[in-house]
Amino acid sequence: MNGTLSSRLSVTVRLLMYARLLLLAMAVVLVPSEQFTPTVLVPMGVVAAVSLAVAQVPRRLLPLLARTPVTLAVDAAAAYLVLQAAGAFGPYFLFSVVTSALAGVLYEWRGLLFVCALQIALYDLAARSIESVNLQAVVALPVFYPVAGCIGVAVHRLLVQFAEAEEARRRAEVVAASAEERLRLARDMHDSLAKTLHGVALSAAALPAWVRKSPERAEQEAQNIATGAKVAVAEARELIAGLRDGGQSRPLAAAVRQMAEDWAACTGVTVVVVTEDDVELPPVRRAETLAILKEALTNVERHAAATTVQVGLTTDDRGVRLWVRDDGKGFECPPEMADLTADLARGGHYGVVGMGERARRVGGELTLASSPGKGSTLTVSLPEVHRARETVR
Repeated sequence: MNGTLSSRLSVTVRLLMYARLLLLAMAVVLVPSEQFTPTVLVPMGVVAAVSLAVAQVPRRLLPLLARTPVTLAVDAAAAYLVLQAAGAFGPYFLFSVVTSALAGVLYEWRGLLFVCALQIALYDLAARSIESVNLQAVVALPVFYPVAGCIGVAVHRLLVQFAEAEEARRRAEVVAASAEERLRLARDMHDSLAKTLHGVALSAAALPAWVRKSPERAEQEAQNIATGAKVAVAEARELIAGLRDGGQSRPLAAAVRQMAEDWAACTGVTVVVVTEDDVELPPVRRAETLAILKEALTNVERHAAATTVQVGLTTDDRGVRLWVRDDGKGFECPPEMADLTADLARGGHYGVVGMGERARRVGGELTLASSPGKGSTLTVSLPEVHRARETVR
């Protein structure tokens, strides 16, 4: 049973338990007060307590219920005690039907036939204790058990189809994330490693001429080649490290913290990280979020001259918010994001432009606020979030 199916089954079981409690409450209202004897109240209380317990913690009790239909046999026996004492043809009959529906949801046909047969037999025993029974009630009412069970089977199959569709969507998003990661790697190689190697190649091609013309200049060019080769090795290692993991094997909050702490260790800038545990995004949005964070920290290192940086991964009513705030020198920032990106593009600064494109690609929005001497705050808002408790590190 995968996580998605288990979660949906838990919700369905909880709804069925609440429906049974509602039917039981309705029966209590409809039955005359003189019928409330201990023989009725005790099994009724047991059924209500079990229903409430299953409704409160369906995830914990679901494995026990799903393991064997015998657990529902006990439930059917408790319902029989209520029907035996209060009457098989009264309002209490309706709440007993929920057991068959629950059997269909949990076991499909393999357990449904056993539970329905048991409930019909117990109902027949409860009906035999009443004189002047109606043949229509004896024959027609038990039909509700298999009908409710068939509805439960249909619900189970819909949940399975939904879980399979969710898993297919998740796999498709993983494939899309892999494609996006390849494109990101190609862009990073073009922007860093390829340019560095191109510079090394040009210097190496010119080195023989400088050896003949100026040994001093040749020595300087040789040093430049060595330095460029070291830079290329460092860039290649960084790209390989990002390709090997990319933060996908860890929770999103842990990946954000690790990236911020690694950046702080390399730059010496103090970083304060504020995250919410168990916040997760679909793979494509997750990959773009981490890429935006990496680019934002790179921009802070290159341009902000900051001493302290705050990195946050939080949630609100609209979804996930990733924000990076620094206490650096800041700059004059137009109020409109379109004007800002146009100004930066004209100046040859494409970092913010690229981050905005990444955010829009996954349905998000990027904003940047800054003023001279007061630092900058970059915020990325993304929809669709699983909420969690907040922790601060």
